[in-house]
Amino acid sequence: MSNIPNFLIEMLNKQYNKIEVDKIIEGYKAKRKVTLRVNNLKTDLNTIKNEFDKLGIKYETVKFYENALIIDNASKKDLQVLEMYEKGEIYLQSLSSMLPPIVLNPQPNMDILDMCAAPRGKDHRISCYFKQ
Repeated sequence: MSNIPNFLIEMLNKQYNKIEVDKIIEGYKAKRKVTLRVNNLKTDLNTIKNEFDKLGIKYETVKFYENALIIDNASKKDLQVLEMYEKGEIYLQSLSSMLPPIVLNPQPNMDILDMCAAPRGKDHRISCYFKQ
């Protein structure tokens, strides 16, 4: 538990029982897969998949979102040096952050206030709905 700040462990212990705290801490420590979203304002999914195939980058598709990929054999740093990343054709984003725009299903002239807008990934995705 050395990587998790003591204040957080204390707070968790006040709010949850030991079994739940242990599960939460396991979640914090778990290695998360690299996930990304294809920026369909600049490219398309097949172009990115073809480029990944050429580079030997393995990926899985995501059932709930056709422009999302789970990367199996590359780190965030590996992807951040690629031209497609530099050009903004792919956007590193957690799957959980991809859900709100899908669930919201934004429509033209809809006012949307995102209270968790940093670093603007969901906001960017919402704008993509109107550029397709």
